[in-house]
Amino acid sequence: MSVSSILVNWMKSRANGSDPWFYSYTLETEVPMYGKLAHQKLHTASTYSRGFRKLREGNTLELAGIKLVEFKESDKRVKGWKIEKL
Repeated sequence: MSVSSILVNWMKSRANGSDPWFYSYTLETEVPMYGKLAHQKLHTASTYSRGFRKLREGNTLELAGIKLVEFKESDKRVKGWKIEKL
């Protein structure tokens, strides 16, 4: 399973759950553990971050039926996203 597939599956599971919001630091902490436990793939947080940037550039998320809405809270310096189903 590729990095992009793991990311898409993680986002879909988050979208189906009660918390469709995530920040960049959530991505770096949760996705490596998700990949290891759910798919037996071990990648670094940096690998997932690069994969996430690549996903946002292409249309893979659209094809998977999800959309990301970017937001930034005024009191934080970190980006966040809300996962929406198409």
